[in-house]
Amino acid sequence: MRKMIIASHSQLAEGFKKTLDFLTGGDDRIIALCAYTDRKTEDIRPIIEELLNYEDEFIVLTDMAGGSVNQRFFPYMSNRVHVISGINLPLAISIAVQLDSPHIDIPQLVAEARQQLIYVNDQIIQKETSDE
Repeated sequence: MRKMIIASHSQLAEGFKKTLDFLTGGDDRIIALCAYTDRKTEDIRPIIEELLNYEDEFIVLTDMAGGSVNQRFFPYMSNRVHVISGINLPLAISIAVQLDSPHIDIPQLVAEARQQLIYVNDQIIQKETSDE
C-alpha cells in the first residue's frame, strides 16, 4: 500500500491534510505530522520510526528543504520512502489522487508543481502589454 505523510513545523501539515480531505473526500492513507507543537512532538524521530515501520511505500512531503523536519526523514530515504520538500497544494493533490496508481512519476509531479508557483503581477503586466 502507498501512503502520503505531510510533515511540517507547527500546524501546517494538519492544514494541508484538512484541505486535501475537503477537496478529495478524505483518505486514511494521508497522514499529517505536525512537529514542535508540544513535548511529544519536540523529537519526531520515534513518530517517524513508528509510521515507517511497515512495508508500505511512503511519499513524504515536508515544508522546507534543509529544515529539521525534512532532515529527520533523510535516514529513511529509499526506494519505498520518497522525500519531497517545499510542499504546495497542487503537488499534494496530484499525489493524493494517484495513491492507488501502479506507478507515480514523482519527478514529473514535482516539475508540474513548480509550474504552479507564479508571480501573478507579472502575468497581468505581460497580458496588458501584449493586449496593447
